[in-house]
Amino acid sequence: MKRGLLLSVIASTLLMAGGDTTAPQKPAGDFAQALENGKFSAKLRAFYFDRSFDVTDKDDAQALTAGGIIKYTSANYHGLSFGVAHYSSTRLGNTFSKEDGSGTSILGRSGEDLAFLGEAYLQYDMRNTMFKVGRQQLSTPLMQNHDLRILPSVYEAAIVKNKDIPDTTIEVGFVDRYTGFTSKENAFLDKKTGQDGLAYISLSNKSVDGLSLRAQYIDALTDEASRESYSYLDAKYNIPAGKNSYIKAQFGQNGYKDADDSTLVGTKVGTTVGMFDLALLYDKVSDNAFQAFESGPMYSDWQQGYGPYEASTAVGGQVVFKPMSGLSLKLGFVDVASDTDLLVDDFTELNIDAKYTINSYSKIRVRYSKKDQSGASEKLRFDDVDGNGGREDRDDFRIIYYMNF
Repeated sequence: MKRGLLLSVIASTLLMAGGDTTAPQKPAGDFAQALENGKFSAKLRAFYFDRSFDVTDKDDAQALTAGGIIKYTSANYHGLSFGVAHYSSTRLGNTFSKEDGSGTSILGRSGEDLAFLGEAYLQYDMRNTMFKVGRQQLSTPLMQNHDLRILPSVYEAAIVKNKDIPDTTIEVGFVDRYTGFTSKENAFLDKKTGQDGLAYISLSNKSVDGLSLRAQYIDALTDEASRESYSYLDAKYNIPAGKNSYIKAQFGQNGYKDADDSTLVGTKVGTTVGMFDLALLYDKVSDNAFQAFESGPMYSDWQQGYGPYEASTAVGGQVVFKPMSGLSLKLGFVDVASDTDLLVDDFTELNIDAKYTINSYSKIRVRYSKKDQSGASEKLRFDDVDGNGGREDRDDFRIIYYMNF
């Protein structure tokens, strides 16, 4: 019943938005011209990943792969267009085994190569309204492409996006299945969306000078979900003092079916001094574990998406240095203190992120993070009691070469 109601809302939005629905935005020519005027694009990457643990009973993970996205997008035909894209990640040579690559998330769960039809969608544009259905990337606060490995996360979804209200974008959508974290499932599954899928509404607004607002609400349509809903709101205000000064605030919540709801609150302040971008941040998760559907929005989460995040308090800061054109160096540090007996999110983390733009179509990125669990967390991890909590120290090292055409 919930799914039928959602589809009715989407259809009504499509019919009502943008005024007259009988005329396309632009003269379209014929379908053959739309195909001929389409565009091929490529987002290619070579990716080296190394994760090592400071213990001997857990295998390190290493892989060297190449792949990315090759895509064709048609030109507009009476408001209609379509896109198809092939996604892949292939292990290079015999430098590392399939077993080595199984924990890297740049190959499949068993270290197998990734290759699948990642995008296949039909899009209809009508003045300020866009309807899109099929396999596609999403860009909302709690549902996004989570592009931090070699492949992004992709969704089987139907969405309506409207910009009739000045400086405002409203998006309504239904998500049936998706590829999971960094597409390592090598398929579209419903294990996280549930058999009935998810419905959401998302909006952004910039009508007030210097202020940006974003919000999203997600409803789990299945009755079997432990988390019945996800909600989120954030704001950024550009402070009219100093250079590039700003303050951010965020609020999130998970609505649980048979447990206490979780709450996330956070703030971040930043400014630029000379060649340095400086920022301080704070996040607190209360009452229960908090999780975005895909890619955690927390200011304190350098890794972006390793939730759910247990009740905890985090403080940190970062410095971004741009010594020359095309080069950016970021140093971040965060201290996370668990507020539960499990002590999973009880650590400090140092993160270094260097990016260099080589030319108009390629760049290179080197990332290193050192996650140091507290002594109490490590003690729980190795007390030989199943489910007792804790986690081990780990180091991550990545080199990524990007080529976009």
